[in-house]
Amino acid sequence: MPFWTLFLILAWPLGMLANGLADALPARRVLPHRLRSAWAAWIRFGRRPRARELALEAGVPLLWALALGRFGLSPRGILCALYLWILALVAVTDLERRRIYDAVMLPAIALSALAAPVSPWLEGGAVGAWGMGVGAPIFFFGLALVTRGGIGGGDATLAAFIGLTAGFPRGLRALSWGALLAGAFALGLLLSRRGTLKTPIPYGPFLALGEALALLGLLG
Repeated sequence: MPFWTLFLILAWPLGMLANGLADALPARRVLPHRLRSAWAAWIRFGRRPRARELALEAGVPLLWALALGRFGLSPRGILCALYLWILALVAVTDLERRRIYDAVMLPAIALSALAAPVSPWLEGGAVGAWGMGVGAPIFFFGLALVTRGGIGGGDATLAAFIGLTAGFPRGLRALSWGALLAGAFALGLLLSRRGTLKTPIPYGPFLALGEALALLGLLG
C-alpha cells in the first residue's frame, strides 16, 4: 500500500475522531457515538458544518504530514504525529469550553512517560523527561494557587505532558514560548481595548503551540 494512501486512511479518521471527542467530552462521554466527515457532509449534502469541524478534520492530516515529513515513518515521526493530535484536541476543548479534560491528558501522560525510555531524541533522556513531567505541573499548580483560578489544573496536566514529550531543557523552552505567546495575546487585548487585566484567556492553545514547535524541532 502506498505511503500516502496509508497516511490518509489513518490521519483523516483521526481528524474526525478529534471532532467527535471535542463534542463528547463536555457531555461526559469518553467516546463519540459515531464518526462523521464534516467535509463530506458539506460537499455531498450541502450541510455547512462549524468552522472548527472543518479546520480540525483538515488540520490533523496537515499536522501528521508535518511530523512524518520531518522525521519520516519512524518512531519519532509516529509519536510526534500522535502528540500533535493530542495537542490539537486540547487546544480546541480549551478554546471552546475552557476545559482540558483528564480523560485526554491522563492517558496522554501515561503514554509519554512509558515512551520516554525509548525516545533517544529527548534532551536529557528519560530522566530529564520524567523530571520535567513532575516539576512542570508542580510549578503550574503553584501558579494556580497564586492566581486563584487564572491558571487551572488542566494547564498543569498539559505542562506535565509537555515536559514528558519535550524533555529537558527543551520542555522549558516550550513552556516559555507558550507563556510568551499567551502574554502577547493578552497584551493585544489590552491595547485594542477588547479586554482588561481580569479578562480570562485560555492558556492551553498557547502552551500547545509552544509544544508543537518543540516537537517539530523548531525551538533548538
